[in-house]
Amino acid sequence: MTQHSADPGPRDYRTRAERREELLDAAALVVRDEGVAGLSTRAVAARAGVAHGVVHYVFGARRNLTEALLERQTRTVLPVVLRAADEHDDLHGALSGAVRTYLGMLRREPERFRMLEALGASGFDGRGDTELLAGERRRWHEAVVAGIEHWLARHGQRTTVPVAVLADAVIALVDGLARAAWGDPDGSATDAAAALLVDAVARAASSPVDPGTGGP
Repeated sequence: MTQHSADPGPRDYRTRAERREELLDAAALVVRDEGVAGLSTRAVAARAGVAHGVVHYVFGARRNLTEALLERQTRTVLPVVLRAADEHDDLHGALSGAVRTYLGMLRREPERFRMLEALGASGFDGRGDTELLAGERRRWHEAVVAGIEHWLARHGQRTTVPVAVLADAVIALVDGLARAAWGDPDGSATDAAAALLVDAVARAASSPVDPGTGGP
């Protein structure tokens, strides 16, 4: 009976989705170690250990790679934050839980959040990419609006301001707190500011309940 040689093992095969995540991981490391200026398709290919053409096949231009990094941040962070909000039946509790969760993620992975902030703010030429920034803002705005609408429907609540305005306020609040957190090692000042700001937004946006009707 003929003996066949041992199977050398599975080939290094990745689906396009798997390869995409692998390259995004490599891109994040490039930005972490070399800064935004060091981000290039060749640098990402070298860090991932693949041919340069693989990066072009998956992403095309360098700009698409950066946009994908920012999009992944939204996809990764927002579901966690929105789940924290969903644990509360009142708007103040929901906002407080969401903000606390976001700040906790930022404190656990400061380098990742700094890297993504740098990408969004600087583009590729050091002068800023307004189209990239607009796309990033639109992505977060749409996701936060959807999250607020889901929370309102699930908990039977209404707001005294349009949901889109509340979403803008929440994004501005979180952006400001994130920047404050960079210079606040123990987090106490940022937490105190967060409590005050969350209270103000919740009071402004909460719809009072009419005891006679059970609704606003």
